[in-house]
Amino acid sequence: MFRLANLNYKKIYFNNKSLQLVTLFPCLILLLYFSIISTILGTFVLNLTLTTFDVIFLIFFFKNKKKIQFDINYKLFLIVLIIFLSNIILSENILYSLKTFFNLIKNFVFLIGCYVIFKIDKKVFIKFINLILIIFIFVACDVIFQYFTGKDFFGFEKSPGSYGRLSGPFRDELIVGSFLSKIIFIAALFFLINFKKKNYDIFFILAGSIVIFLTKERSATIMTFLTMFLYVFLRVKNLKLKILYIVMISSIIFASLMFIPNSSKRFNVTYYENYTFLDTQWGAHFLTSLEIFKKNPLLGSGLRTFRYECNKKYTENIPSKSAYSRCATHPHNFYFEILSDLGVSGFILFLFLLLKILIKILSIPRKTFHNENIIISVSLLFLFFWPIKTSGSIFSSWNSYFYILALIVIFYQTNFFNYKIK
Repeated sequence: MFRLANLNYKKIYFNNKSLQLVTLFPCLILLLYFSIISTILGTFVLNLTLTTFDVIFLIFFFKNKKKIQFDINYKLFLIVLIIFLSNIILSENILYSLKTFFNLIKNFVFLIGCYVIFKIDKKVFIKFINLILIIFIFVACDVIFQYFTGKDFFGFEKSPGSYGRLSGPFRDELIVGSFLSKIIFIAALFFLINFKKKNYDIFFILAGSIVIFLTKERSATIMTFLTMFLYVFLRVKNLKLKILYIVMISSIIFASLMFIPNSSKRFNVTYYENYTFLDTQWGAHFLTSLEIFKKNPLLGSGLRTFRYECNKKYTENIPSKSAYSRCATHPHNFYFEILSDLGVSGFILFLFLLLKILIKILSIPRKTFHNENIIISVSLLFLFFWPIKTSGSIFSSWNSYFYILALIVIFYQTNFFNYKIK
């Protein structure tokens, strides 16, 4: 399998000899590869990997800053910096918000670093996609093994409660479905790059979606299938084939609900008799975040301060039957999280970024880019940034890595930054 990723140090080449400290480049590549592996090993390993990558990249970048050039809007950058610093100063918990701000900086440097690496050596991008495919296949097999035997390859048992949810290699953390859903469409790039005239990518996504369904993670499963419908619509040109694949996807959903034990119960648990959505604990989280936003409309209550604000008296009277369970570490929807944490200022900046990405995708000349650039970019944009869903915190270390990973792929495929090496 590792031949697929071509992870041989001797095969890592650096063609641009005009840059200084080129000996650091192989280290950056290996840390980039290891970053996706570290998401399985744990948050500490992930943070250590990204921090090490950032330090080495900054040394490499500043040593070559006259040769590596970005067309950056410094006025916009200054506005963003002022908003975040003001948010931290006025935060209900300055130290926690400051820690989250440093995490955002770490992710931003990682994004820029990966973009530079991929532009310097395009083969690194292809090898990275190969590695993601390998990891997806390994984790998927681990999940299947755990489903049938009760234990995964490492001896981790599936959850006795929660309708038999699976954890795979994540021990007691029930996030394996979320993990697979976040990389399945990136892994599908392997088939688009190597088998453009075949539909292997669609069959891969269909098979992967069944594994994600086995994990019984609602949001991950629903978003995977919705994105798959969009993917097929964009990918398949023949109308009859398009209808056939849509029927296949619908049949898989129906069969999974019918034949996978407890799956229908798991997916119906969101709804209760005489309850609206706002009466559920998720609805209570959303309403609480709105109350926090109303109290701090301009700059929000501070990065990742939902956990501190939700217990305060002014949030007690939200119109929800689950007001007693309104508190959590985050609102379980990153749009509400941005509103409550960063206020309207941060929310406008976030929407501005999404709009810029969408405009960039739609402006891709079809003669310049292959269709897979558009298909994957649109699919990832929908999968990660569709607002009507429950989600993890966009500011947490583990979850934010995958948002950055999606942006890296989108930015690279769309030439998002004006970039050149002198």
